[in-house]
Amino acid sequence: MSSSYEAGNVVAIEYQREKIPESSKLLDDLLFMTGLLRDVYRAEDTASYVPGDPVPEVVEAQEAAARTAGRRKRTAPGQGFRLSADERRAVELHAVQMATAHFVKQGWSVKDVGAKESYDLLLSRGDERLHVEVKGTTSAGGQVILTRAEVERQRELAPNNALVVVHSIILDRCAPTSIAGGGILECLTPWTIADEDLTVVSFVYRTGL
Repeated sequence: MSSSYEAGNVVAIEYQREKIPESSKLLDDLLFMTGLLRDVYRAEDTASYVPGDPVPEVVEAQEAAARTAGRRKRTAPGQGFRLSADERRAVELHAVQMATAHFVKQGWSVKDVGAKESYDLLLSRGDERLHVEVKGTTSAGGQVILTRAEVERQRELAPNNALVVVHSIILDRCAPTSIAGGGILECLTPWTIADEDLTVVSFVYRTGL
């Protein structure tokens, strides 16, 4: 058996060349293996993120920028899963709830200011203040989307600021409304945003007309 076959093989049934089973046995084994493959495809269809796929939030931001620029939609393979508005909301709320619980345990008083500020949570503890941006994602958290307002505000607030990324969130799509759960919380504070860590998605261009 070649090493390349072994590297790409997940499960297999081995037959000795001199002892090939009867056709009925081969058929049973074939049905068993196709059943396993069916389970894999079903899991892929319901998964909120498959490792190696593009980050859903990044794909959506790129597509939104392309639509705004009037580009024709182009569907390419391997573009990853999209999240519906309901799913995005569930992910965001779950991330904020996890971040709130995290800081409360550390003795902070937490206020959700996301509806009126360019960040999500305002923390106070005695004379201390911390301004927190929270990002939730079903991906591994290697990339998140920041608006220009978020970047500028966090640069003003540093070093009294923080970035919380709740990644690897699991979505339950079987319920009438999407339910987000799980996730791993990572916190970076103080949060310094370096230019080299930012990738431009689109530009506003002054035409001079």
